[in-house]
Amino acid sequence: MRRRPGQPERRNEDEMARMPKYTIGIVSQLLQLPPQVLRRYEEAGLLEPARQSGKNRLYSDYDISILEEIVELSNEGINANGIRYILHMRQEIHVLRRQVAQTHENPDDTLPATDR
Repeated sequence: MRRRPGQPERRNEDEMARMPKYTIGIVSQLLQLPPQVLRRYEEAGLLEPARQSGKNRLYSDYDISILEEIVELSNEGINANGIRYILHMRQEIHVLRRQVAQTHENPDDTLPATDR
């Protein structure tokens, strides 16, 4: 189906979740955290919000979900290095699950050409 001229392109859920749209002030209110804490999480390398004109931070829904995980882990007493490791492992698990699901959907794509 062709897109009509002037009609906005549809985005999938993942693209929408990763679209930067919230300022640090809004995220601070949503999560009930001081902006300084959000800046510290960024300095620690736990997330990297987008920048508007290279200056103002813009957070996506995906960033907010990561921040919620960070806050939960931090409240459990886990330091920044531990949080970074846990977030990385969760991302790896997500990627592997997606690959397994794709393999189940298209099992012939995983076999070498000689085995088909």
